[in-house]
Amino acid sequence: MKRAGLVVLLVIISLAASAQRDVFDNSKLSERLYFGGGLGLNGGTDSYGNRYFYVGLYPIIGYMVNNQLSVGMGLNYQYYSYPDWDQEIHQYGVSPFVRYNFGQLFLYGEYTLLNTPVYNINSGVRKTYDRLLLGAGYSQPLGGRAAINVMGLYDVIWNRSEYAFASPWVFRVFVSF
Repeated sequence: MKRAGLVVLLVIISLAASAQRDVFDNSKLSERLYFGGGLGLNGGTDSYGNRYFYVGLYPIIGYMVNNQLSVGMGLNYQYYSYPDWDQEIHQYGVSPFVRYNFGQLFLYGEYTLLNTPVYNINSGVRKTYDRLLLGAGYSQPLGGRAAINVMGLYDVIWNRSEYAFASPWVFRVFVSF
């Protein structure tokens, strides 16, 4: 029951902007740009019994090329705290993306570079991992410019042996406006 409540809370507070308005050939730059972002928050006990706390911040800026095509850049910052180990992990990265709308359906692609400490985080050595997420989504208007968006993405370059990401699948639910 706690997990269900946490999932609902994460869905509610995870916000991201997307291009959902009409632009024309003579539209000003300010009419084509959009801003937004997301927030992740989690905590509890991992599968090994260790307590953890997680916060993720994901601001984005996008540009509407036309009414169907949007491109942009996201920034990623993730903080993990493991009090049982007295360790903190800071991860950061960039995520350029492209989105193509077909009415309420859309195709989405994102290339992510994420820098994180290596296995022995006290060594000070960091490594950058990448992932290429491709997938599709659905946007349900809620009124005005607001919409709820659901998308499923697959990391086409996922490598199990690197252990940087637990799964090649990524599912996102977010509100846009």
